Amino acid sequence: MRRYETILIAHVDLSEDELGNLITRYGGIVTGQKGILVKVERWGKRRLAYMIRKQARGFYILIDYAGVSAVVNELERNLKIDDKILKFMTVLKAETVDIEALEKEIAEAAGPVEKQEPPPAGAAEIDAAGAADAQPAVPKEITVKGGKDS
Repeated sequence: MRRYETILIAHVDLSEDELGNLITRYGGIVTGQKGILVKVERWGKRRLAYMIRKQARGFYILIDYAGVSAVVNELERNLKIDDKILKFMTVLKAETVDIEALEKEIAEAAGPVEKQEPPPAGAAEIDAAGAADAQPAVPKEITVKGGKDS
């Protein structure tokens, strides 16, 4: 099993529902071919370096997964057919994959974000008082030495 990354550029005028369906569809292709979907990142709308199918902007999506070459073949076959996809590129990240490390990475990505501890009870009052006392240091007069006019 190998680890791959596929970056795809979709039409910028797709709605959030259409983008969600697109991501779900391609994630389903990976898992349907016995692949392991590690993460899907939405990079957002960006300006393209050059026009692709008369489009100057595109919506970037990263799909990180592990699987055999059949997973990549099926995913790329579907990406070629889809009119909503402007361009895509698949990159081999690793020749071999440690399943345990991969599952740990997936669990960490899906796990809850660490909770921030609330500040001590009097800290807000100290911060507010300290902020009021602090004045930014602004010079009153600036002198320039040297040059033609000096």
